Amino acid sequence: MSNYIISYFILLLIVSVIGVVRYKKLTTPFKILSVLIILTLLLEITSEICAKKYKNNLPVSHFTVLSEYIFLSLTYYFIFKNKAIRTSIKIIMLIFIILFFVNAIFIQPYHSAFPSNMYTLEEIIYAIFSLMLFKQMLLYPLPVNIIKQSVFWFNTSILFYSTTMFFNFGLINYYIKHHLNDQVIFDFIAGINMIFYLLIGISIFIDNKQTSTNNG
Repeated sequence: MSNYIISYFILLLIVSVIGVVRYKKLTTPFKILSVLIILTLLLEITSEICAKKYKNNLPVSHFTVLSEYIFLSLTYYFIFKNKAIRTSIKIIMLIFIILFFVNAIFIQPYHSAFPSNMYTLEEIIYAIFSLMLFKQMLLYPLPVNIIKQSVFWFNTSILFYSTTMFFNFGLINYYIKHHLNDQVIFDFIAGINMIFYLLIGISIFIDNKQTSTNNG
């Protein structure tokens, strides 16, 4: 097991513990986010085991993209207060789930292809959600320093992650198909993942009902 994998698992474990310890004090969206981190840790461990034992962790990757999208969409759903936006999130979630199964069965089979189509689509959606939320935060500012707001750290992590990973997920299948050296792209993804979950950890650590997510 590489040093990165060990460090990655330790980071996810630390963030998971923070979520569990602070669960009762968290607002609803960050309770959902905490559950996602725990699920992510379990899925990443499963993925590593499948890669070592069966030389194929692609089914886990497909399930990961679906669960990640559902939980993050629900997190945004409870942060946004605009009814039209919340309705749109539910509709987009339904469409995403349908597209996920179509992709996993017919386009990028869950047992033989990385779900880059769905990862690319979700990164676009995340970027849009994050920009909309920053707009909401500007329109309805809280009387609290922005760096003390859990929503700021969460939304920053999403915007950072979605914009940097957008092209990388789209390139993975190309690299695999043409047997190119993909170590550089995976090293880049590894660094982005560490920063992403570090920011998520900060958001969960500082979240509380006094500096709630009600920016609208």
